[in-house]
Amino acid sequence: MSFISKTAAMAVCLALAGLPAIAKQWGMVVGVDDYLHFQKFPAPPGELSDLEGAVNDATRIAGAMRQTGIDLPDHRILLDDRATLENFQKGWNEMLAKAKSSDTIIVSFSGHGAQEREIDEPFDEITDGLDETIMFHEFDPRNPRIGRLSDDQLRDMLVKASAFRVIWVMDSCHSAGLTRQVNRENMGLTRNGGIWDIPIEPIEGEIKAGEGDTGKDDLPHVTQILATASEDRLVTETRFDGKAHGALSWYFAEALTGAADLDGDKSVSRSEIAEYLQDRVFTHMNQNQQPRILPRGDSQALLSLLPLVPPKPQEKQAVAVKFKGAKPPGLDRRSYVEVTTSPSLVFENTGGKWDVFNHTGDQITTIDKGAQRLISRARALDDVLKAKKPGIPPVIVEALHENKVVPIGERVGYVFKPPAEDMRFLTLFNIASDGTLQYLHPAPGARDDPVDMLGISMRFDVVAPTGADQIVAVFCKRPPLDLRKTMQAFNGRTVPRNETLKVALQPRSCQVGVVGLYTKAR
Repeated sequence: MSFISKTAAMAVCLALAGLPAIAKQWGMVVGVDDYLHFQKFPAPPGELSDLEGAVNDATRIAGAMRQTGIDLPDHRILLDDRATLENFQKGWNEMLAKAKSSDTIIVSFSGHGAQEREIDEPFDEITDGLDETIMFHEFDPRNPRIGRLSDDQLRDMLVKASAFRVIWVMDSCHSAGLTRQVNRENMGLTRNGGIWDIPIEPIEGEIKAGEGDTGKDDLPHVTQILATASEDRLVTETRFDGKAHGALSWYFAEALTGAADLDGDKSVSRSEIAEYLQDRVFTHMNQNQQPRILPRGDSQALLSLLPLVPPKPQEKQAVAVKFKGAKPPGLDRRSYVEVTTSPSLVFENTGGKWDVFNHTGDQITTIDKGAQRLISRARALDDVLKAKKPGIPPVIVEALHENKVVPIGERVGYVFKPPAEDMRFLTLFNIASDGTLQYLHPAPGARDDPVDMLGISMRFDVVAPTGADQIVAVFCKRPPLDLRKTMQAFNGRTVPRNETLKVALQPRSCQVGVVGLYTKAR
């Protein structure tokens, strides 16, 4: 859904210029897991399913808003059966009535998004003839005009709010955009509500769409951050700290509390939030979802912030696992928890062997034993992702090959760029598909010079084992001797099951970057 450019995945709309110190920020949060006319997961074939992580998103973003000092009373936190279109419009109109010029209005929506065929003016969707919609608790498949808000209607609401700066967060998408194939059955719950034929006759009180989606950048008070840039893949719920969430919502909440303030000036610009969200979401979703900002990132201030609150230490969570058929042998029951939705790992029995998939549906590997190695691998990757430092620019990794599954024998390459002038000492290692740690750089006896800010190019030949690897680049202010000692100790072995890797990646003087490599036998 978009008001400025066409996309089926409207995610986050941010609208702001500079923020005067006296400007106030107003908030409303919506999260819908429980739909009045949908089925509990797993829904029968052909039926739409409730969600699991939308309320988690809304609750977390609400906490971040209040921590940041945004005006967010309880009656503007709309969850499940309170998340009706009527209540949404009441909250929106209340904020417009109370806000003053130059104030900021922030709205967050997590739930199902859908499409509907255009049947009346404005006929603005020239590509596919489909308007995008968001779906509230009372959405009714028997009359799809009930409980939905189309992109044309929403654009009309934004036009009427032109006196204010508006931040509009939408985590209701169904696109991603990679060339590699994933197993949709092993992904998490999707937030895709389908394509609908709507009745010609409007319902009573329905918002009248004005000009529609013009395709022009003619809402100067609006900045969009879209979940993805294409319509060919589903965006799914994932897991953070053992709970289902949307990746974009999770990291937007982090950004609200200061994590995206990369220069420490107590405000977040378009370019800062673009860097932060693109890096975090892209990495966590295994390069299967990447936000996009419109207009493109610049130095224009978006959010005024309170000082960054250091994140609380997180206890190590059991890995969320789903079994399809018989369980593989040798698993430590304390290291995992069984779930039915949004698993981190799926073990699918194929008669004496198990195909193993990650949370974005990529097949990691096939095993006949050693399942515990895959649990250790998942926990190690979680430690790596949590080692990314908020408030520090991300490591830039550029692939020199197409983002697809690469067969054995072919060569792949990457350029690794430092996050900052004073963080140029590189340590590089790979967590292979079978959980083996491979120490890549610097090679024993090689020079350990600081990397130029233009980056260092490296190429690798694809060899067994094939599957889904994760290459980790760590840039530090000085050579990280403890980290490299850990790499040497575990090189060629399974990643450690204890806190060893987590501790080695903790120093504040280092930043972590991750990129996936997907390979196969010929």
